[in-house]
Amino acid sequence: TGLGRNHAGYGVVGDDASAVKFNPAGLTLLSDKQVQFGAVINMVSADIDDNGTNLPSTFTGNSSEDGTPSAVVVPSFYYVHPVSDKLVLGLGFTAPFGTSTDYSDEFFGRFNGKKTELTALDLNPAFGYKINDTVSIGGGISVQKVDVTLGQAIYPGFGPEGDAEVEGDSVEVGYNLGVTFNLADDSRLGLSYRSGIKHDIEGDAQFDISGPLVGSAGTYDATAEFESPATAYLGYYKPLSNDYFLTAGVRWTQWSVFEEIRIQYPNATSGNPLTANDSVTAIEWKDSYTYSVGLDARINQQWGWRTGVSFTETPVPDSTRSVRTVDSDRTAISFGGTYNISPKLALDFAYRYISFTDGPIDQTTTASGSTVGSTKANIEPSVHTVAVQANYKF
Repeated sequence: TGLGRNHAGYGVVGDDASAVKFNPAGLTLLSDKQVQFGAVINMVSADIDDNGTNLPSTFTGNSSEDGTPSAVVVPSFYYVHPVSDKLVLGLGFTAPFGTSTDYSDEFFGRFNGKKTELTALDLNPAFGYKINDTVSIGGGISVQKVDVTLGQAIYPGFGPEGDAEVEGDSVEVGYNLGVTFNLADDSRLGLSYRSGIKHDIEGDAQFDISGPLVGSAGTYDATAEFESPATAYLGYYKPLSNDYFLTAGVRWTQWSVFEEIRIQYPNATSGNPLTANDSVTAIEWKDSYTYSVGLDARINQQWGWRTGVSFTETPVPDSTRSVRTVDSDRTAISFGGTYNISPKLALDFAYRYISFTDGPIDQTTTASGSTVGSTKANIEPSVHTVAVQANYKF
């Protein structure tokens, strides 16, 4: 339901168990015990075209490539349990964010990134409490697991190129809070906040290289810090008639906490040129905002339809955009519907298309602390998303 209206009115509509995640105070709008299963399928395309890349030494590469996965399935699960007229408990399991790119060995930008996978899974018990007919509050705890894989080609400054891949994971805890206000004109306002979570990622780094540095190859302990962004959301719901209602929202995401990727090698062999210094990639993202508006219509007792549009400012500045972060300002339009099979069982479906502005990539390639080349490219990403969901009330 949220995707169908482009996530306008997060958690304040009262027709969706995902209030657990988006605004736990909105749980008080749900009077039935219910379970909800969903899946979002993102079909991504992101052509990256060479625009003057300078590879180290005499190495060559192709002129264009799309390293994004053809489809990514994102599951979700929610359970809602009203305890009384005032207190409602909930549980959510979601994948709140992630990214994935995987390029070939011939990719022209392989020295700046060949494989990137970041997956986050979040278990979120929550509650909503109705203080009075006007105000409800809510809160929850997030147990979040992050898995990271970063791979790229490496050029030590002489001899053949090699490969480096770092894998690690972390489990940390955060929280989410929410409040809703019922206004005099039957409209509703909601404000929610989800904390950032600082992850101390531990794993290993594997270096595969031949030639003069073959003795430095091997697997070493690796650590890194990653802080998921805090978010705040202001949502609005307004009935227009018995069969139509309007939703709107503004979301702030604190991506400015993502300043760099710094990989450290705490137990590396002394004098190993591959691990003697931290591996540092400047990120310097900025906070971003998403603006959305949606419209829902009830056709009859069985069918309802919705649509929405949103605009998101990219957190990625042109100066640090890379083959790992294929992102730019984006506009999305979505359509969706609900089919009530019975008073207890409802099926929801939605489609969304995201159009991105073109964006440049201009990153230097270094070896032994010196610049030995650069990756210059243009990106043209787009995303088609299909979502399905089933909600059963007990």
